[in-house]
Amino acid sequence: MFNSPAPRATPRRTALRPRETMSRGTPSIYSERASERERVEPGTPSARSSRLAISRASPTSTAGETMRTVRADDQVAEKVYWARNERVAIGSAGQLPRDVQALVKDSDLSTQPVSGHLDLESGFALVATSDGCVAWNFVKWHSAPVLAALYASSNNSEPGVILLSPTGELRFWDSMSLALANVERYQVVQLEFGSEDYADRIWHVEGNVFVITTTTSLAFRLTIVSQGGRLVPSVVPLTQPGGIFGRASTTLFSAGEDREGITAVTMEGGNVYMLAGRTVQKWVIGPDGHKFIQDSELYDAVGNALFEDRWSSGNITLELSDLVGLGQNELAALVSFAESESGSSGHSQSQHSHAIVVLSSHPRSGTLIVSRIILVSYSAQNDARVLDVPRLLIPYGSSTAFIRFAADVVMVSIADDDSHEDTISLKDPIRNAFVGVGCLPSHTPSKRFSSPSLLLMPATGGLLALETFTPPSSSSASPAAIATARLKSRVEQAVFYGDRSDNPLSFDLSPDYRGDAAEAAEAVSQEILSSSSEYMPAIYELRSALSDRLLRLKELIGFLRRNGLLRRLPQGTRRRLCRDAEKAKAAIDLWDYQNRVMDQMHARSTQSLLSDSILAFMNQVDHAGEDDLVRQFFRTRVQHLDQLLGIVFSTFRAALASLRNREDLSPWVLEANRIFIIVLRAASQYRETDLYEVDRERPAIELWTASDVMIDALESLYSATERLIKDRTRDFGSVIDEPPSQAANPELRRKQVDQSTLKTQMTDLAAALCSNMEDKMRAASRRQLEDGADQQEGIALHDRWEAMKPRVIRPLVSIDRIEPAYELAEHHRDFPTLVWLCHDAVAGDGAARLQGYIEKFGEEFAFVLYQWYIDQRQFHALLTQDEVYGALVSKFFRDPSTGGKATAQYPELAWIHDIACKRYGDAAEALLVVNGDRADRSQKQLISSIGKLAAVANIKIKGDSSQRKKVLIALDDELDLIAVQDALRDSLLSVTPPLRSTQTPLEAYVAAHLTNLRDRPAFRQLFVSLAQRVVAGEALEIEDLVDVLTLKDNRAEEGGDGAVALDRLVRDSELPEGRKQVALLSVWRRVFVRDDWMTIANTSGRSEEAQRQMLRRTLAYETMRAIDSLKAVTHGLADFPRNFILAPFTASQPPLPAELAARFPEWSAGEIEQLMKDHENEIALLERFIAEAGLEERVKEVAELVRRDAENGLEEDLSM
Repeated sequence: MFNSPAPRATPRRTALRPRETMSRGTPSIYSERASERERVEPGTPSARSSRLAISRASPTSTAGETMRTVRADDQVAEKVYWARNERVAIGSAGQLPRDVQALVKDSDLSTQPVSGHLDLESGFALVATSDGCVAWNFVKWHSAPVLAALYASSNNSEPGVILLSPTGELRFWDSMSLALANVERYQVVQLEFGSEDYADRIWHVEGNVFVITTTTSLAFRLTIVSQGGRLVPSVVPLTQPGGIFGRASTTLFSAGEDREGITAVTMEGGNVYMLAGRTVQKWVIGPDGHKFIQDSELYDAVGNALFEDRWSSGNITLELSDLVGLGQNELAALVSFAESESGSSGHSQSQHSHAIVVLSSHPRSGTLIVSRIILVSYSAQNDARVLDVPRLLIPYGSSTAFIRFAADVVMVSIADDDSHEDTISLKDPIRNAFVGVGCLPSHTPSKRFSSPSLLLMPATGGLLALETFTPPSSSSASPAAIATARLKSRVEQAVFYGDRSDNPLSFDLSPDYRGDAAEAAEAVSQEILSSSSEYMPAIYELRSALSDRLLRLKELIGFLRRNGLLRRLPQGTRRRLCRDAEKAKAAIDLWDYQNRVMDQMHARSTQSLLSDSILAFMNQVDHAGEDDLVRQFFRTRVQHLDQLLGIVFSTFRAALASLRNREDLSPWVLEANRIFIIVLRAASQYRETDLYEVDRERPAIELWTASDVMIDALESLYSATERLIKDRTRDFGSVIDEPPSQAANPELRRKQVDQSTLKTQMTDLAAALCSNMEDKMRAASRRQLEDGADQQEGIALHDRWEAMKPRVIRPLVSIDRIEPAYELAEHHRDFPTLVWLCHDAVAGDGAARLQGYIEKFGEEFAFVLYQWYIDQRQFHALLTQDEVYGALVSKFFRDPSTGGKATAQYPELAWIHDIACKRYGDAAEALLVVNGDRADRSQKQLISSIGKLAAVANIKIKGDSSQRKKVLIALDDELDLIAVQDALRDSLLSVTPPLRSTQTPLEAYVAAHLTNLRDRPAFRQLFVSLAQRVVAGEALEIEDLVDVLTLKDNRAEEGGDGAVALDRLVRDSELPEGRKQVALLSVWRRVFVRDDWMTIANTSGRSEEAQRQMLRRTLAYETMRAIDSLKAVTHGLADFPRNFILAPFTASQPPLPAELAARFPEWSAGEIEQLMKDHENEIALLERFIAEAGLEERVKEVAELVRRDAENGLEEDLSM
């Protein structure tokens, strides 16, 4: 099926087009008058041209046309491929001649059609527009070429030319030479058309037989016959019997839908099939005549087969677009259809789809029936250009069908067990399009020369030769694996063939691509790196081969980025792709170094370290008997570069073990460092391009340079380099650390150069260690947070990283690499090291750098700096910061866990800063915390006094509030507590020892006021110990204070000390509730057991008044009366917390040993046991009073007496 130079617009089945449209679609006829010729210069040196004036035979006038033949070059160039995979190879079949390029370039495909025709049997091509026609030979071969798309003659060495005007004038030249030399020497035949009918197409049937079709579905048989030794065109209309008399009629199709042009003419099994709108006619057409066989209604047959019950709904639009022969008496029809659906907006929506329908003849009736249907997933975009699309092409013997669209050719497998589909697309679908296509039809196998399966002619980009292959069987693969394999193939085409700017093909993915993009990309990347891809070009020079790999890897990531796949790839895939490119870049630099030193090395020299390590590695793997193992490694094993570095380190370590002289160590360290640094620097530099958009803060996998083996090797090399520098300085003196001088002797200068190189290498190793270790730690943290990995791994790595930073960065100062040390500490945010560097005697750079870091890093750096000031006891530097940083200092002193509300960090300094900033409330709170941390009463008194002043000032400035009042009350309580202990100290020292006595006042006091503790030695010892602390000026905790206040006799003026103890317990808010309860029980128990209740209970011979006086002298009365008079309460006993006033029976509860142990953690178990015995003794006495003296009733009498005395006292006050 070869088309004429007259293209038709899409869709085809439209109403009869006006003459203007038809004239643009068909080339004009050469003028008969030689006087109207116009001479033009030839377009290309290899083409002969003739420019002729235009006849007015067509419906509208057109410009002149040019017919040229361009011969192929004699040189055989290397085959250039634009795409290739296991199914298809697309290569360049030569550029379009310059005249063709100009002709196409000047045509607007939207309004001016371009038709291209390619004949694979003859090797000729033709491009025609309404303004011109160019023909040329795109394949040069030894026998006579013909122009099959128009006419081929076996008796003539030149192809013949047939031109047909839209109005039916046919002109024939029997050779190309004749047409070019003398255009008037042609034969003319006038076809008889109706007034509204025009020539539509010329179809080549076979040999010298053509079929001409018109826009009203008429058909003519054109035969080129030999008469008298001359080739003559003969045109006969196709007819079939019709009407009641059976007369022959030129009307071939009866239905109106079939009279809008013949869509396709093809030959199969010796028969010719013509497809109109809905009907296919079967003919026998030959040089001697033609015969109508039958027609088949195809429209409904295909519709029912495609849609079954839905076909009758009326919502389906179907078009029979093309028909070709398949061989073995089968036909293939290209069907375009759309099924309307109701959208959300209520409007109908249709999706245009395509299918290939395989047809066969019914064994009895001979009509065409549907054998099978192959659905095509490709969806064509609307294209306003006048192009003959879509068209179906099936090369001879191929199991692949090709559907030509405007800028795409869709490959569809028509094999029963293969569902493959792929698309060949042009780069610039807006300005470029396929204007012509040629293939060998199934009924015409080529025997003259080897030709491609398909030849494509885009408007720009040259001819494209397409060869198809039989793919390997993939029946056992899953659909997902097949989709991923196809996606990988597409990516490979883009990487290996899409990088050329002159490649007209596009490999971009469609939005609905299928397959695992990550798996496909990683597989392509690995094959490129290992040079195992079948598409890798053979490049002999090693460096060029390595550079080509890196370029391919860059093209891979560029393709992924252009197609929007990069952001869809998981982070792990991105890092692996980056890893492969890093290894390729490192291999280039490593080979450059190896190539430089290759001619200078000798066996067992330090410069042979790399090659020796490569040999050791290659001996561990299968190297296929190659001699040059070093080059083979760089060609095929670059993916194992990390393993090679491990072997380099092992080889280096083994070499060191055999050395005796320290100076012999230097070359080995230098060489090992050099190899590692070359690789690490290349990888790091490429990584910094950030082409892969890797999340460096939360990497999915660690860097390939951050493996345990690499980190250990780098750390070992760093330590060895550091030791070697120190040893060389010690051995050769400080002169070796001076810059190399030309005036020095050569030996000294060599050592200075080596020393300087070692220092530079040490700096590079430090940078590599820090960057890789930090990445390793971040990867472990991500695994811990997101994957639930073992926390211990992350903790161990974090600790190792924190310890490594100062150990690696700070030694750089000692080798005069101060700026690199600063840069590393900044980059890795090692703020403790930055602070250390800023204050180092050698590296320190004054306050300006500190301020710069505060401005740059904010509180992260500032807080580390402030902590350093505190650790170094440089409080003045902290508290005299510039007022600009006052807010930072304030935030540093605030506890982050409370949102900066409460002071928790270093309150002993914070209050000074707060007062300086006039934040008196914060200062009062800080002083309250400081007071709690102090044991010296004088200090506590001073601190509490200042705090109270700050609290009062805060209330005066900001007004009263519950929180401010709470702080003020707390400070007041602290001052009251200090006053109680000061008064207690005075009381303890109030007893004057007898003259000439060795007793101290405290001992005299103990002897006089602890009469009730004679049988409770542990209590006595506890009191003495606590009293000594009070006398020494120490502030006691609340429990200790309660014991001192209640263990003594408390007679006379000390009778209210029990109430004081209760008051302190009420005010306390820090003591655990259990221990506070123990203290409360102890207070009341000691109040009750001080007096002799047996005597008090025996009222015999005692008056009521005497009994009341005896009760008033009890400690219970004094305590209750003191509670009533406490200033802390407003209305006496009634308002004192009821849960703090206990009955005797309640007070008899013993403490638990655990509670005593919690209070005295430093005491031994024996001491706790003795203390417990005294409690039990005290409780036993109380229980005796309860049981024998009726203490419960006596205490009630005391309480009632206190109440009456208080009322009487109140009445006396009122009477006054």
